[in-house]
Amino acid sequence: MSFVGMFFAPQAEAFSLPSIKFIKNKKEKKQETKETPAVQIKAEKNEIVEYSLEDCIEIALKNDPNIKIYTTQKNIANSQVGIAKSGYFPNITAGTGFTSQHNRNSGSGSGFYNQGGSTSQSNNYYQLNLGVNQLIWDFGKTIAGINMQKYNRESVSYDLENAILNTVYSVKMAYFDALAALANQDIFERSVRINQINYDRTDALFKEGLKSKIDVVNAQVYLTDAEVSLIEAQGKYDAAIIKLNNAMYLQDGQKYTLKNTESFNFTKTQPTQTNVNVSYVPKSGDEELEQAAILTSGIEKQDIIQNYKFKPLILPVDEAIQKAYENRPDLKSLQMVEKVQEESLKVIKRQYLPSLSASAGYNFRKNSDVSNTGFNIGASFDLPTFNMMSIKHNVDKGKYYLQLAQQNTELSKKNIYFEVQNNYINMVVLQRKIPKMAQKVQQTLENFELADGRYTVGLGNFIELQQAQTNYNNAQLAFVQAVFDYNVAKEQFQKSMGVR
Repeated sequence: MSFVGMFFAPQAEAFSLPSIKFIKNKKEKKQETKETPAVQIKAEKNEIVEYSLEDCIEIALKNDPNIKIYTTQKNIANSQVGIAKSGYFPNITAGTGFTSQHNRNSGSGSGFYNQGGSTSQSNNYYQLNLGVNQLIWDFGKTIAGINMQKYNRESVSYDLENAILNTVYSVKMAYFDALAALANQDIFERSVRINQINYDRTDALFKEGLKSKIDVVNAQVYLTDAEVSLIEAQGKYDAAIIKLNNAMYLQDGQKYTLKNTESFNFTKTQPTQTNVNVSYVPKSGDEELEQAAILTSGIEKQDIIQNYKFKPLILPVDEAIQKAYENRPDLKSLQMVEKVQEESLKVIKRQYLPSLSASAGYNFRKNSDVSNTGFNIGASFDLPTFNMMSIKHNVDKGKYYLQLAQQNTELSKKNIYFEVQNNYINMVVLQRKIPKMAQKVQQTLENFELADGRYTVGLGNFIELQQAQTNYNNAQLAFVQAVFDYNVAKEQFQKSMGVR
């Protein structure tokens, strides 16, 4: 489905009207159709590049510190798996040392070995010990610990995926906001040009005595209001670009322009210059007057929906809900946490069971006289100490943590169910609304043309003309807002399904 608006460019023409004659000399710039150049992310200094939505997403994924944090956490979780697996690897011990002993005895006894003198003895020796200890079986405690860390790693991986999903969504929202601000700025630029020509024409008519001074003053007021609105629109666009930079964590100050998306493809028009000269040409005849009333003065009236194409997203809500259950990384993370608690409960129950291990060792000892070597091998069956009261409450605590994880998973599923439905309704309402808004733009444009023609031949007043122009501008602004709201609703719907 597409909507193509009428393009009304000023033409070099002369109208013979019952009361006045307009001669317009215009320098038009023909719009040349150019192929979109390849996007260059890196540009020379002071060069303005063009970013597409995909470019902005790529920049954000590289710069977002939240993604870096979750990536580091994933690496930590992967290390935790390795630590848990190390329980099945042998423990090796080694030790060496040198000992020096010197003993001295003295006394005045009359024994055979000590006749009023003293004796001394030295003993120096070197020692080396090597050993290995290997766990044979611990009744599944180590296996449960390994599985617990594996599921925890999967949970962190889904947290990382969820962070990426949120980053992409934030960039899209900021990007659409900037495109909407740019479209609004374009509307107000057109409004300023139209009001400038209105003022020039009304002033020329006043000098010819065909319009009153109050029309000139009103035209000047409306021109000033249009200029103020344009300044505000430019400020909102600048703020939207800052918001987009924030979403991309882009701080280098590189100037860039934005490329339209498939669903946000408003065409920015090139301004034209119009000079209005007025001369008095008396005419008579009701028939000619009636025909002249439908003519326009050639003022620029370019439709915001020119070349706009609208392709609604069609997807049954039941299929969307099922897709959300399959894709949502935050739900998958909670499901992994549930598995972590299941394995944690196994660890708690098994920590009071015995463990079987084997050991082997070698030792070497040498002093100045002799050397000794030895080798030993053995097995041990270790029973941990435990307290029955402690066992009961630790197991209960593990069960409660498991119940809590299961409840969080169930709560998340219910929230996803209603979130998808709500976002689906919002999107469908806007899908139905946009074609009606496009019709309103075309209708207000036609009314503006008629009011402009009536004012040109003196059948309408200036207030009627300005009201028609205001309605036309408001219809365009409302259409841009509807397109923005639709893009937001569509992205919210896709995000609720876990789709980037």
